[in-house]
Amino acid sequence: MFPCNVTQLIRIVSGQSTAPSADEPVTGVSIDSRTVKPGDAFFALPGSKSHGVLYADEAIARGAVCVIAESTTAEQNQVRSPMVRFHSTDSVEIDSRIIRVPSALTALQQLATWNRQQSAALIIGVTGSVGKTTTRQMIASVLNREFHGIQSPRNFNNELGVPLSLLQLKADHDFAALEMGAGRVGDIRKLTKIAQPEFGVITRVAPAHVETFGSLDLIRQAKQELAEAIGPDGTVFLNADDDAVRRMEASVRGNVVLYGFSSDAHVRATNVVTNTNRSVITVDGREFQFQGPRHLATAALAAIAVGRIAGMADSRIADGLAGFQLDAGRGRMVNREPWTVIDDSYNASPASVVGAIQGLADWPNSRHRILVLGDMLELGQESAAAHFEIGRHLASSKVDHTLVYGQFAENVVEGARSTGVTLNHISVFHDLATLQVMLDCIMTPGDVVLVKGSRGMQMEHVVQWLQQQGSACSARAAA
Repeated sequence: MFPCNVTQLIRIVSGQSTAPSADEPVTGVSIDSRTVKPGDAFFALPGSKSHGVLYADEAIARGAVCVIAESTTAEQNQVRSPMVRFHSTDSVEIDSRIIRVPSALTALQQLATWNRQQSAALIIGVTGSVGKTTTRQMIASVLNREFHGIQSPRNFNNELGVPLSLLQLKADHDFAALEMGAGRVGDIRKLTKIAQPEFGVITRVAPAHVETFGSLDLIRQAKQELAEAIGPDGTVFLNADDDAVRRMEASVRGNVVLYGFSSDAHVRATNVVTNTNRSVITVDGREFQFQGPRHLATAALAAIAVGRIAGMADSRIADGLAGFQLDAGRGRMVNREPWTVIDDSYNASPASVVGAIQGLADWPNSRHRILVLGDMLELGQESAAAHFEIGRHLASSKVDHTLVYGQFAENVVEGARSTGVTLNHISVFHDLATLQVMLDCIMTPGDVVLVKGSRGMQMEHVVQWLQQQGSACSARAAA
């Protein structure tokens, strides 16, 4: 973060302190007492199991220069113990380190907003029902070829994660690619007030988390808040292949760049070729290569569009895309011998499952293509119908075996049956142990297995088991 001292911090967060004016520098922030470094400000946030104020003494012992705590009577009592004993023989009055605020989270957001205002970096917001993490990572991979910047760590995309991401900004950063998620209408608007993005990238509007939102139209409204937040001098990048996203163009005050496969897209792919775990797209006669199946091409197009508007040459953009690496659980190939395992276990929505099926069908030189699919969660009343549609899609795919697991597995089978297809290649399971027994029976060297499902289905256990089985099989073959 940008440098400030404790006195400045008190002013930024509108806090109250019994300490005299303090010139001690604040060099960072922490919300976990175990990770506090000397010079940090510790924000004592309320948690689901305990409150951060209970760890104020530990934070100070580790070198925190101040503790930002909520000023309710009960919490004051928890942090007003007269002395904090360090690991050495020294001691300090804890009360002189406390900055009291009405809300520790709001204070963190205020500091993040201040930090963003000190920076000349280009702030890029990325949102969408699916694809926002991969898109954000591809954008960062491209821009880092020409500039120096940061991106959201992991899935830091909410009212806590976005401020923490912004607080990474320093004077030498040229850009920040920030993922923005939402659980309800209004969430992204709040995040944009903190981050004040100049670029906005919107990927898809799809029935992911529809159980939380209530309808697809409310999801669209939530994502559109990013487009509405970009000022007249900014640029909004819209997926030209998604009708709901395209309709957001009317709400944009600044420039619009359309990306996709549609004929009127400003950044348009005219060809996609996939070979194992790499794809190549052709844009304006130039080839761009990236790691991952063809359904990630739209994310790559968004990254190309952002790179071009940021002033980069296509050659540098291509270098950045070529260096992109998939995260664990997001379509990464984790095993090659004796069979290939594609780990896409991090999450699942109807749109991402269809894309994963297409990627599996495109996989070349495989003996059998096997899909292990867990339930897609948080679809509410649309759950049964969404799984039914996945079954219909599977019936016409090139997948050789499908093992479906979960409460809605039967709906997948019903969808496939509705097309008149023979069902001997689709099996239903209600526990992972039995599913793994079946996998053990049907897998042969040279097969490719894709594992996908919502986070709550814990499909990563299947990936781990497949890796263990593969290692054991290879060891036996080498003996």
